[in-house]
Amino acid sequence: MNIKTPKDLAIAARKQGKTTISYSQINMYKNCPLQWKLTYVDKIRDFEPSMFLVFGTAMHEVLQTYLDTMYKDSIVNANKLDLHKQLSDTMKLEYKKAVDEQDGKHFSFSEEINDFYNDGVEIIEEFKRRRGAYFSKKNTELLGVEIPILCPVDGSDKIMVMGFVDLVMKEGDRIKIIDIKTSMFGWKAKKKKGEGDQLRIYKKYFAKQYGVEESDIDIEYFIVKRKLYENLDFPQKRIQQYRPPAGKPSMNKTDKILKEFVEKAFVNGKRNPDAEYPAYKTGCTYCPFKKRHDLCNPKQRLAV
Repeated sequence: MNIKTPKDLAIAARKQGKTTISYSQINMYKNCPLQWKLTYVDKIRDFEPSMFLVFGTAMHEVLQTYLDTMYKDSIVNANKLDLHKQLSDTMKLEYKKAVDEQDGKHFSFSEEINDFYNDGVEIIEEFKRRRGAYFSKKNTELLGVEIPILCPVDGSDKIMVMGFVDLVMKEGDRIKIIDIKTSMFGWKAKKKKGEGDQLRIYKKYFAKQYGVEESDIDIEYFIVKRKLYENLDFPQKRIQQYRPPAGKPSMNKTDKILKEFVEKAFVNGKRNPDAEYPAYKTGCTYCPFKKRHDLCNPKQRLAV
């Protein structure tokens, strides 16, 4: 089977009689168990598309195309790619997909779409100018882009962790797995502190699936910023790198989050409709159910 999408991974798992969980599920459950239950147990799909998602997908593809060409061919030919056109074409395609899923309902307007596109052009140009500071060909190779993970979770042979690693690099005798993120102004200290579980999960299960020692894997978020702050006296960069802690204490902490999710939300390898699913206020900001008081009573939302 040619695996290219999360749907492909889920189909591959179902053929083995397995249930799949992704990092987005784990994070949703951590932020609000009720939102996870409504989405994945009750299967109430109240998807809200946004230009942030459209732009994020497009920027992923553009950067991956450049790096794939750079490492498999040459830097010269990578620089010849019409990345502006690819960005525009991919944004249009992803926007159309989202509109079609909303039965033709538009969720943005031309000025906003152009603003996102122009931000993307700025990111591309800075990335090309400073590429050598982030990606070198010296003792480095690109092992792959969008590498699939589909691996049994620890403690259960009926549930599989699934995901895609954006970039897998080999630097000397070490492996680096990179996740590309788009952000408005970049990640501050508070944001960094709350991130890391995704790549720690990928590290653990990439190692398990592909026969690599965990200790030989480094992890990194490659963050591209749409905007720069105005009226600052120091130069700013549109690209930020963050390497979250990935030693034994951090890995154990992430393992505990995953283990609690599996133990509380699943029974015999299946999603448990009878478990307790409290609503947490921490998950309200971007929750599609926050105004659905028939599904989630605001008075019962817990502060955690």
